[in-house]
Amino acid sequence: MQEANSENKQGNEISILELIKIYSKNKKSIIISSLIAGLITAIIVFFVMDPIFLSTGTLKATSKSGGLGSLIGGGIPDIGDLSNITGELGSGTKELALYENILTSRRCIDDVLLKFDLNKEWEFKYYSEAVKHFRKNVLEITKDKMAGTLEIGVYDKDPVRAKDIVEFLINDLNKINTELNIQNAKNNREFIEQRYELVKKDLKQAEDSLKEYQDINGIAPDIVVKAVAESQIKLEFEIKSEEVKLDLLKKILSPDQAEIKNQEQKIISLNQQLNQIIEEQAGNNSLSLKGAPDLVLNYMRLMRNVEIQNKILAFIIPLFEQAKIEEKKETPSLLVLDNPFIPDRKVKPKRLTVTVIVVFFTFILSLMFFVLKSKWYSYKNNY
Repeated sequence: MQEANSENKQGNEISILELIKIYSKNKKSIIISSLIAGLITAIIVFFVMDPIFLSTGTLKATSKSGGLGSLIGGGIPDIGDLSNITGELGSGTKELALYENILTSRRCIDDVLLKFDLNKEWEFKYYSEAVKHFRKNVLEITKDKMAGTLEIGVYDKDPVRAKDIVEFLINDLNKINTELNIQNAKNNREFIEQRYELVKKDLKQAEDSLKEYQDINGIAPDIVVKAVAESQIKLEFEIKSEEVKLDLLKKILSPDQAEIKNQEQKIISLNQQLNQIIEEQAGNNSLSLKGAPDLVLNYMRLMRNVEIQNKILAFIIPLFEQAKIEEKKETPSLLVLDNPFIPDRKVKPKRLTVTVIVVFFTFILSLMFFVLKSKWYSYKNNY
């Protein structure tokens, strides 16, 4: 039983020597079939298939951001593009990715197909198939992230039309990109305008609160409190000094001396002035030192709110004006490095390469056919 299985296994295997024998026996048929396939392929690629030309144009990324970062970027120090260090996308790379997405978008491809009426020539049953064919087989996009360039290529059997399609794609890309920038600028302007109106409202409220507080406590409560405190402290200091002087005089002179009487009268007069100030403070809240720290603190807080809102408004106004300018700006947003050209040499099909490949595979398939045929006859003879 094992010997039979061994013989069957050996019968199913084929050695190089047997392969050479099979080829030698059927060499004429194999070579003829290969030559026929090569001849048919050559006729097709040389006389039936249309030559395909490639026209290209090269764009340079502007490295410009249309978001709020571009508006407030003037106050941010330039530290360069960190994409090479962090491995993240830099602004130029993001621009290239945006350009590629626009070029492969349905909107852009629809414009090209309708402009050049390509589906009438291709005769696709469904329009979506024409879009897919253009995206995969006609349009070629090559990005160079280091240089920040994008190459747009179009394959077509008409070299002039290939060049015209690339020109149209560049113009359409510029138009769509400009529209996106304007829409983005409009959104930024609307956002900043909302913040501008809110800041103006907050500033008015802060100014009204400060005005009401000043109507009640005076224009500058901090100055008034400081002046009252200084005058009271000065009188108290002068009274203490005169009292010390009176004590010294009493030790030197007798109590009935005129100098002592005059000194006592002076101290009484100073105390009367101090009492008058204290009474005025009690009758007038703006001159009272009681609760003065809270009075001054509240006043300073109101002043601070007004100053903060003024600074925010001073920051918002230039952004608002710049956003309005960006919204109205319709200058070209693309930098064209190389304009498209009319190609003078075809790029497809590779006629000789295709012919050689077909001949080679036909040779292999023919040889395999005769090998299988030989194995089949061996199998029938054994059974």
